Amino acid sequence: MLAVWYYKLASEAKFIQDDAFTSLRYVQNFVDGNGLVFNIGERVEGYTNFLWVLLLSAVSFLAHALNLNLPLVAQVLSTLFGVLLLVSTYLLAKKIIAKNYSGSIISSLLALSAPAMVLFTTPFIYWSVSGMETPLFVSLTLLSVYYFIDYEEQGKRNAFVIVSVLNSFLRPEGMFFFILLMSFKLIKNFFSAEEFKLSKKIKLSFDSSIKKSLIIYAVPVIAYIIFRLLYYGYPFPNTFYAKTEFTTQFLTRGWNYYINFLEEYLLFGLFYVPVLIQLMRSRTNAKENILIGFALVYTITIIVIGGDVLPVNRFFLTIMPMLFILFINSTTELIEEFLKGKVNLIAKYSLVIILLAYSVINYQHNLPVMMEKRAYETGLVTKMKIYAELLNTVRKDKIKIKSKNKIKTTSVAMSTIGAFSFYSGARVIDLVGLTDEYVAHNPIEVEGIDDELPVIWKERHYNAGYVLSEKPDYIIFPAGAKPSAFAECAIYVQEEFRKNYYMQLFYSKELNQLLPVFTRLENVRSDSADCGSGFVKHYIEANNLFLGMIKSGDKSLIRKINNELDAVFLKCSVRIPEVKTLKGMTFYHAGNYIIAEKYLRDAAEADSTNAIARIYLKNIYFSQGKIEEAQKLIPEILRFSPGAIPGFEQNIYTGRN
Repeated sequence: MLAVWYYKLASEAKFIQDDAFTSLRYVQNFVDGNGLVFNIGERVEGYTNFLWVLLLSAVSFLAHALNLNLPLVAQVLSTLFGVLLLVSTYLLAKKIIAKNYSGSIISSLLALSAPAMVLFTTPFIYWSVSGMETPLFVSLTLLSVYYFIDYEEQGKRNAFVIVSVLNSFLRPEGMFFFILLMSFKLIKNFFSAEEFKLSKKIKLSFDSSIKKSLIIYAVPVIAYIIFRLLYYGYPFPNTFYAKTEFTTQFLTRGWNYYINFLEEYLLFGLFYVPVLIQLMRSRTNAKENILIGFALVYTITIIVIGGDVLPVNRFFLTIMPMLFILFINSTTELIEEFLKGKVNLIAKYSLVIILLAYSVINYQHNLPVMMEKRAYETGLVTKMKIYAELLNTVRKDKIKIKSKNKIKTTSVAMSTIGAFSFYSGARVIDLVGLTDEYVAHNPIEVEGIDDELPVIWKERHYNAGYVLSEKPDYIIFPAGAKPSAFAECAIYVQEEFRKNYYMQLFYSKELNQLLPVFTRLENVRSDSADCGSGFVKHYIEANNLFLGMIKSGDKSLIRKINNELDAVFLKCSVRIPEVKTLKGMTFYHAGNYIIAEKYLRDAAEADSTNAIARIYLKNIYFSQGKIEEAQKLIPEILRFSPGAIPGFEQNIYTGRN
């Protein structure tokens, strides 16, 4: 029954996370003989899932033989490992729950309640179909706890160590989990040692079993770390250096991330109550204490590191099964203690029914948010794939014209690197440094780029000066014309960016919209002014209000948009083309073509590369019957954006028909 529901829910939610394509890019380069690299020739460990990359590399050969695309293979594997996650949850639940009446029907139902509760959570469904390693990682984590309990009770260490090694190869946290679980055993040995001298107690804590476990674990893991050092030059993945930061801002984000998890999946923390009651009464056993200790340390760690930038509580999926198991077990023990006879049995069956009902209802409650995140991610992947196809077309056109000369690999700087990098084959410069060694190790923040900015992505590891010094052919913002991340804002406010890049437009038939790409053209603007970063907040706000006006039709937003744009002009007068363009677009969509025409004409005259202002002007002139004036604008548009107008297909590189 759970399998049927899983298939149904997974089918409704299937998508591939953009981040999954980063790993696929490594797989693609690896199987093509270019090494475990993101950009060919650049040894940077921009993945955190070594075992997943190797697994996908192995099955990619089979996928090629069966004519299956690699993203689909990754999605199928992650979905299958979702089944393993449910099975692992059930196995751990059986080990913890209701040992006093094992073998009874109610015992099995209580144990099954745990995977059923996990099944009806949006983090499980979302990440199980994402094409990422998350469900495998959670499965191995649960199995490591399961086998650690066997190790504690029966001395069987091999399975625990093997699973821990695999988990450590899968994600760096696997090493942390092994150390955490072994520390539980060391602490237990320390306090049970019949010695008073500290040095002897410590020595006795490291019994022969622990020493052997550490050696068996250490040999392959140390070999892996040595490989890292020799191949990449660092003991940790590049993402560790790009992401790791310990500040009060990160603590605040981490706390909010945790509170959100409590609200959405633990009834505002009420699921903790039975566990806390048993804990305060000293009624928890060693197995429960392992889960409690694991969940507590992990939760504190997640808060300290600032939570996760990815949506739908990915990090807390790791301990969610344990928390559900603890709740079910503690509640069952309280029922067993205080209710007798038929009432006892009725209460247990009622608990199973209530938990299932709650899980289904809560899933439906959280479903809209998950589907919104899924829609965003699906849209992002689709858009990035189209960007890749468009720029590949540009490169092919260059090769046609300059076939005798070698055309260098296209270079693109961006923050959402996954799908674009996989489908484009371009050299991609990661603005936030996950796959760029220099950015990760040499971040430079820009004054004024802070939490007050209305952006989605707030990673502080960026280096705008370095990125621009690399002179990428293109810079792409996923939100289009406006920056939506600290790193993008830092690029956008640089005078070097304004002087050497202009916004080229490509028409996408699939999306039926214009896609902007900031294209490099040396000294495209001759004027100069270092405005700082103060204007960018107002520019982003104006864009957000503009999009809100289009969506809602609320013309009262026009005044707010104009106020924000006036603030942009006051703080950076050389941005007048952008200011007047957005004002013109605002009045155009409000139906006031007379005012729109004035602003758009001024914007076009101020910037010869401004295709968007000219396209809006063209539309106004056509609507007014000024065909000749509209047609005069077309060559001006195509000069800098030859792929902007459908029906005027041109060689995008040369601008020729």
